[in-house]
Amino acid sequence: MPVRVKDGKLFFDFSWRGVRCKEYTGLPDTPESRRRCEQKMEAVRRAIARGTFDYRQHFPRGSRLHLFFSDNRIHEGAATKFADYITQWHKRRSPFLSDGTVGEDAELHPSTWIHDESVIRRHFIPAFGPLRLDEIDVTRCREFRRSLIDAGLGGKTIGNIVGLLHKAFNDAVEEGLIERNPVLRASSRKLRASRRQRLTADPLTPEEIRGFLANVAEEFRDLYSIWFRVGWRSSEIVALRFRWLDFARRTIVLQRARIPRWGGVEAEPKTGRRMVDCSYAPEIFQTLERMRCSRGKFDIDDFVFVDRRGRPLSQEWLNKRIWKPALRRAGIRERGQYCIRDTFITLALSAGEDPGWVAQVCGTSEQMIFRHYRNWIPGLQTGAGGRINAALASIIGPPDDQKVSLKTSLSEFPEPKIEQNQALGMVEAGGIEPPSEDLQTAATTRLFRELISLATRPRTGSPPANRLSSQATVQSMNHGAPAR
Repeated sequence: MPVRVKDGKLFFDFSWRGVRCKEYTGLPDTPESRRRCEQKMEAVRRAIARGTFDYRQHFPRGSRLHLFFSDNRIHEGAATKFADYITQWHKRRSPFLSDGTVGEDAELHPSTWIHDESVIRRHFIPAFGPLRLDEIDVTRCREFRRSLIDAGLGGKTIGNIVGLLHKAFNDAVEEGLIERNPVLRASSRKLRASRRQRLTADPLTPEEIRGFLANVAEEFRDLYSIWFRVGWRSSEIVALRFRWLDFARRTIVLQRARIPRWGGVEAEPKTGRRMVDCSYAPEIFQTLERMRCSRGKFDIDDFVFVDRRGRPLSQEWLNKRIWKPALRRAGIRERGQYCIRDTFITLALSAGEDPGWVAQVCGTSEQMIFRHYRNWIPGLQTGAGGRINAALASIIGPPDDQKVSLKTSLSEFPEPKIEQNQALGMVEAGGIEPPSEDLQTAATTRLFRELISLATRPRTGSPPANRLSSQATVQSMNHGAPAR
């Protein structure tokens, strides 16, 4: 068993080049820690099987480092400066291999690693760069968090930055460089709520979609018309290739995503490869077929969406040069391209589509759908609160100013119109009251009958309508006669 436990702490146990390696993690034996260790051990096993395992990359301070790399001595205090340590730490987490390609079993997605580099450069180095690791304490970390708040950053952004810092110091603790992690993962109630539900979702309305497509440049109209119908990430839609299209079955096997950095980095989508059945929208493959015919000669590995020079598109360039100018021309409030994904998900859920199907098309999980977009699912909101209100109404009763005697109101306002208005009010308040006795029973039953029969009365002037009118006149005369 590659992941074992000793004294309540997990460690790795494997063999490489005929040497048994035991690497201690210092993590407690909990389900979450074991899951993380087993995931890392699986990556090690695959790398060893392929012959691409790099001991130094996976275990930079491993116990067998001196056996495999005798010239790789880590001298005391080599990473005492925070700037040196964080630079080396980030480099070790790189998903890129020595030839510039992306490793298949990389722990980080390239887009995540690139984003982390900008966070380290813009926030960590200016705040902690000259300090030693042991000089950074809880107080300094709290001051750093406060500086991010004062800079006007959002709660989710601050949480991501502090989380990355916590991870770096946690690894430093496991490597024995410091004794404790000075970063406290205390999040605010507002931040925790934002993680449960996507409050920043800002979808377009159907009218705004039509307005945008009418004002976008004609050469990009097909791109956005398909994009609104699939709700993919921007890195996925720009990476689409003709080889992935199955025109007979109307399916797309989405294999890669494209990041515009460094000339275009391609890797698996964040949630892995997936096949999308596009038969639900025949317009998707009708548009793709027309684009294929208009392209002329092309290779099956060519990108579907390209610029005028035939080069693959960049989502950042699209957002700046195509998306936002079209919004301004259409008179639509400016927002990011991610709202295309929000638009598809919210419209699909509002239309009653299965959340599991929506998650599969978009490349996400049902958990994310329910966590961030559950308010858009109409089935979860129908009649919400009605049962508890009925239960409490029978216990507490209506307010004093609404406790009006039905018998008194009928004696004061005998006209049918007033009675009908009262019945309407009763319906709006939660339903018709059950019949009681005497006049109240007759009046309530009669008013209920009149309300229900409004839509079923015969047309004015017809023989049935004339007979009803005559009967109503006779009943009114009898009602006004003195009692015998």
